[in-house]
Amino acid sequence: MKIVALVRPVSDVSSAEALLASSAGMAPAEARMRLAPEPPALLARLAPDVADALVAKLRGAGLAALAVDEHTVEEGRTLVRTVTFADTSVTFSPRSGPPLEMAWEDVVAIFRGLSLVRTQSEHTEKSRRLALGTALVTGGLKMTRTAQTQVRSTGEDTSQVIFVFSRDGQGAVLREHALDFSCLGPALQPVRTANMVMLARLLRERAPRAFHDERLMRLGKRPVPFVMGGSVQVMSGGTSHARVNTAQGLDLLAEVMRLGLAQGLLP
Repeated sequence: MKIVALVRPVSDVSSAEALLASSAGMAPAEARMRLAPEPPALLARLAPDVADALVAKLRGAGLAALAVDEHTVEEGRTLVRTVTFADTSVTFSPRSGPPLEMAWEDVVAIFRGLSLVRTQSEHTEKSRRLALGTALVTGGLKMTRTAQTQVRSTGEDTSQVIFVFSRDGQGAVLREHALDFSCLGPALQPVRTANMVMLARLLRERAPRAFHDERLMRLGKRPVPFVMGGSVQVMSGGTSHARVNTAQGLDLLAEVMRLGLAQGLLP
């Protein structure tokens, strides 16, 4: 399957809505909902030939649309453990496997993003409380009543990610919780978030011609449609557990932006 996405805002929302609804076979309200988010926005999940046909129609109307094969999003990407800076290149080394070296002049895109994991649990607690009214009615035979209270707890954790893409389509993924920041040397900061900011700055300084974008710091925290496993809810006895993880959606949005740049739709 392929995901059809939009990488730039539309100038005529009404016309785009009508075209998307008629071409993708969706209701106008759904088409409006798909076009509403700030791009990159995911529009539809379709069979490859149908997705390509939809992209052709949208582009024919002047929309910056493209299709991403959902099974190849992570192909050619290296999950980075350490980074080695040199005068003419940068080397991204994973925990295992061969390193990925990019010449600075071949770095075409640097995207900084943020993913979110939000958990929520809810259960019912029962307690017995003194009930004077009940005691009076029953002549003191019953002094208490059972009360039920809904107890909710929530938790939220965010993680920064830096995506670095080369001219040939290879990519390095620098995840905050997977990196060894000792590679920063004297620039090492006391907290992970500050180290991610420092890494992004060093990469931008050494690859000034690359397309730099940080919109995924905002957009990566939102759940996106068509991504499996992003939201899970489990009921166990009287307890409900819900978990939302936007990491896969962030990876997909980064690939949409990479393809948009490669196909001349960005910046």
